[in-house]
Amino acid sequence: MPMMPVPVWLCVSGALLIILSAAAPGQAHMFSASDPLVSLETGASQLLLNSSSSWVSLFFASWCGHCKRFKPDWMQLAHDVKDWRPAVYLAVLDCGDESNTAACSNFGIQGYPTIKFFDTFSQSPSDGIVLQSRDPADLRQSIISELEAQKDSPPLACPPLEPISGPEVEHFFENNEEFYLALFFEKPKMYTAREVALDMVQYKGVSVRRVLEVQSDLVDKFQVSSFPSGFLLTRNGSISKIELQTESRAEYTKLLRALPGVKKVNMNLIGWSASVTGDTVVKKTVNSSVVYMADLEASIHYSLRVEVARFSTLEGDRKKALTNYVGVLKKYFPARPFLSTLLGNIHNWLTEQSEDIVSYKDFADVVNNKNQVQNAVLAPHVNYVGCQGSKPEYRGFPCTVWTLFHLLTVRAAEMESDNEKSYCLEVLQAMYDYVRYFFGCRECAQHFKTMADESMNSVRDRKSAVSWLWIRHNMVNKRLAGQGSDDPEFPKIQWPSIELCPSCRKQLMGGTIWNRAAVLAFLMSHYAEGNLSYEYLEDESVLLENQKKAAGMVRGKREVESEKEGEQQEAQSKNYASNTPIKAEEENIDLPAVSKGQQIPRHRPTIIKMKTSRGIQGEGQEEKNIVDLDSQEVHIFQRRTLQDSKFDQNNQALQAERLMDPQDAEFDHVAVRDRLLQRGIDTKYLMGVMVENGEINWKGRWVKLLEVGFSRLDISLCVILYFLTSMCLLAMYLYLSFRTRFFRQRRGCPRV
Repeated sequence: MPMMPVPVWLCVSGALLIILSAAAPGQAHMFSASDPLVSLETGASQLLLNSSSSWVSLFFASWCGHCKRFKPDWMQLAHDVKDWRPAVYLAVLDCGDESNTAACSNFGIQGYPTIKFFDTFSQSPSDGIVLQSRDPADLRQSIISELEAQKDSPPLACPPLEPISGPEVEHFFENNEEFYLALFFEKPKMYTAREVALDMVQYKGVSVRRVLEVQSDLVDKFQVSSFPSGFLLTRNGSISKIELQTESRAEYTKLLRALPGVKKVNMNLIGWSASVTGDTVVKKTVNSSVVYMADLEASIHYSLRVEVARFSTLEGDRKKALTNYVGVLKKYFPARPFLSTLLGNIHNWLTEQSEDIVSYKDFADVVNNKNQVQNAVLAPHVNYVGCQGSKPEYRGFPCTVWTLFHLLTVRAAEMESDNEKSYCLEVLQAMYDYVRYFFGCRECAQHFKTMADESMNSVRDRKSAVSWLWIRHNMVNKRLAGQGSDDPEFPKIQWPSIELCPSCRKQLMGGTIWNRAAVLAFLMSHYAEGNLSYEYLEDESVLLENQKKAAGMVRGKREVESEKEGEQQEAQSKNYASNTPIKAEEENIDLPAVSKGQQIPRHRPTIIKMKTSRGIQGEGQEEKNIVDLDSQEVHIFQRRTLQDSKFDQNNQALQAERLMDPQDAEFDHVAVRDRLLQRGIDTKYLMGVMVENGEINWKGRWVKLLEVGFSRLDISLCVILYFLTSMCLLAMYLYLSFRTRFFRQRRGCPRV
């Protein structure tokens, strides 16, 4: 594991101004837009799933030392297969960036680095195939094998990778437009032909096909005696053997690309796609002689909200490891009051879970204090101070892990009440289990586990636990010093430095050795509670208020949306009643376009008679009711009459109730009249019944009988149609009369 905050810079009055470049959001810090890679930070699922291309994605953490050491091999592979695009893309996602936690968890990433291959049109994040190798050549061959396995749905741009048959060779130019056919004869375990074929994805005019040693018909036909061997067939029927000084993929590819008529195709390739913004300079005054609470809280935040979040469920030993880790924090960590309350609440919740499996979602609700326990909060983001590096990918979280557990071992030694071995190993065992089950850099975790298995049982008391952790930390520093994970501005050294602790080293027989007693005294003093600095910390009351606001926003999101919808409905009703246009985009419904000042047309009522039967003292009796279909139309054609349905919900509910149970409701002519008047419709006559001053006048019931079930427009159309029909009938009568008279006259004429 990378080192803890190592004070190797010179102190000026106990402080130093460190100028750091913090990468802007949206950048994968280890890679850049100039690399032949695609960043998944803009949407992993959108790129990896349902794609017509295959994808190979590296999930890494920018702080992971093993990921940094793997970067050169990954970049070698990226440049080696860059011409295979768009058949296959290489992508990266920084899971160490907290903003990508959900995406990495969704794709089941539990350790770094993880490489996954996604077939074309993969439907689920679980469809990704883990590639175990870290060697570029092996990875390249694994990619080819996975591409070849997609027989049903290969990438659209992928050339045929299976061996060609004799009949295919014979009729190739009849069925294809290429000028050339390159045949590569090779043994079954060779990959040259397939690699060259993929190298030519972005070129047209030549097709590269593979022929195996066991295909005796083609081997005999071309008289092949050595493998690999290449032959070039042209459309005019010529066949020539490809003679090269070196039978290699690079030489074959170079030759084919130089053939006359072979051209590179301009393809619309997917680029980096992550937003790149300028770096921001952050200046912090750091005192190397103190321990910053900001680093400690950052470690707790990141471990509980990012590291543990990689596991959707916590069960068995992993759940036990988390419980012990939080228990040690609760017991020994000198937390600020609100964080102390939260740690206690988290530990109580974990110990109260009787089931062997708990979901991380439920655990996260406790960490985020969704139940609003009074005065309980954890900083919602990392804030590295003593553990900041010269670049964002350096130091950071691993540094804070070392710092945190050094502090916990010292705190346990300060609170020593007994020397029983079980208590001596309490903090170290919690660290061992946390690193084993949760630490993202799996190679780092394995190294620590191996180191601990060899010597941790030798710890006899709590002070020896402090010394044990210091020794193992320096062993890790020695192993990682000078490697790619080492920050050039903060190189890993044997700690503490001479500047911080001059007495920690002593000369012996011309050499330098550690003064163990002085080192232990320094550790007990350096990690004491009195040596903690609370600079660069946000006040807990502010954190608590922000937490409440965030929780309220999440909890009240639906309620707010519901309120907004209700307000929009009310405003729509008012607009409707006052002949004002309604904005469809505010209602999120499909309405016809309405120009400025234009009124939305209103529905006219449709009146019918409905017969129902009800029992009266055992006898059946028919009764006539009148129903306004417009009041019920919303139940049948909801989208077409949505604006009407929101106008008067109370009246609609009343009408629906009357329809459902007619025997308990009498038809209210006056209420219907009032409602139709609100719609701007003349309701003087209803079903041939004249209503005047709230009284029903039956004198004109037969005068308007024809209007039953029709609007005025309907009657107007009927009159017009009746008139047109009459004219047609009259014209037909006149025509037939004329024809009849004409034939009668001709029948009476004498023949000549």
